[in-house]
Amino acid sequence: MRQSLRFPLMTCLALAITGTPALAQEAQEDCEPSEQQRELLERVNEARSETRQCGDEAFEAADPLTWSCRLAEAAEAHSRAMAENEFFSHTDEEDEGVAARVDETGYAWRRVGENIAAGQPDAASVVEGWVDSPGHCANLMNSEFTEMGAASVEASESKYSPFWTQVLAQPR
Repeated sequence: MRQSLRFPLMTCLALAITGTPALAQEAQEDCEPSEQQRELLERVNEARSETRQCGDEAFEAADPLTWSCRLAEAAEAHSRAMAENEFFSHTDEEDEGVAARVDETGYAWRRVGENIAAGQPDAASVVEGWVDSPGHCANLMNSEFTEMGAASVEASESKYSPFWTQVLAQPR
């Protein structure tokens, strides 16, 4: 088991990557986000609708994000891995990050980013924490991101539960 769980009950990490993966975009079947996922998307879009200062960086209001089933699938896989294996990191136990997880879903991306959190009880707390953190805020406000997926996974044995993952991307 990883020993990287040295963080307070409410913790977040942010990451953004630009690249050109080789996978081709396949047709994505329709999916409906859960009530919690819809609330998260609404709160993120509400945050993006206003100009915002993220640390030393100023951001203009950004267009709303749309929901992506494939990005939600990548987010779910990472939240589940963190919950089941009791770790908190952008990389999994095979040292793979968000780009690899998104590639595995068949999503062809031009830019991808990830925010993670642990211990926040609901979508409002998670988004508030991300907006208050310069790196997470910068990911949320990045106008180059046009889609997102997110997931939260409970781990009854963990004092850091639930584990949250948000994946943001711009498709090719």
